[in-house]
Amino acid sequence: MSLTETDRKALVSYRLDKARSTFEDAVFVASAGRWNLAVNRLYYALFHAASALLLTKGFVTHTHKGVLVQMNLQFVKMGVLDKEDGVLLSQLFCLRQEADYEDFIEMTEEQVNDFIPRTRLLLDKIMQIVHDDSR
Repeated sequence: MSLTETDRKALVSYRLDKARSTFEDAVFVASAGRWNLAVNRLYYALFHAASALLLTKGFVTHTHKGVLVQMNLQFVKMGVLDKEDGVLLSQLFCLRQEADYEDFIEMTEEQVNDFIPRTRLLLDKIMQIVHDDSR
């Protein structure tokens, strides 16, 4: 994907907005007790934010696994993000896969309520990194 600097900035902004609104969706569906859908939305909130962060450094990924790998290589291993941040993204990816595609998997209120604040913190951290890099 070849983007102009203006297009890249617009795409980063779009993905961050999408991450924010998807997180809000997660909180909303969690309040309705839709735990599997909440896990899906929490993962996608981080996925969109991670995609934006990677794009700020010129990395374009085409798969979910690609985002996970590049986030770990470019940001966790380099010390920009904590190891726990990489673990959170991987955990939500796996749980989202299970909740979406496996039979008889039901996420619980306790699981989701544990992930909501952790996801919010990582979203805030990613958005701060993007903001700092755009100066």
